[in-house]
Amino acid sequence: MTLNRRRLFQYAALTGGYSTAAKGAEPAITLAFLRDVSTLHGANLTDDRLRVLRPVLGQVLSRWRELRAFEVPPTTAPTQGTLD
Repeated sequence: MTLNRRRLFQYAALTGGYSTAAKGAEPAITLAFLRDVSTLHGANLTDDRLRVLRPVLGQVLSRWRELRAFEVPPTTAPTQGTLD
C-alpha cells in the first residue's frame, strides 16, 4: 500500500493520533505519530519530509472539522445523481 497525504491523514483521523494542548484548542499532529504511520506503511519518510507534511495535514484536519460541523436541513433535496 502506498503512503500519500490522503492516506496519512485518514489514518491520523481514524486513530486519533494527535495530542491536545489545552481544552478547546486545535489538536496538533505530532512528529512522532507521523513517523510511526510512515513506518507502518513502509514509507520510512525522513523527519524533514514529515515536518513539511505536518502543517498540511493540520490544515486538512481543520477543514474536515468545519465540513462535519456544517448542518444540512432535512428539507434539502437530494443531488441530481440520487433522484428517483
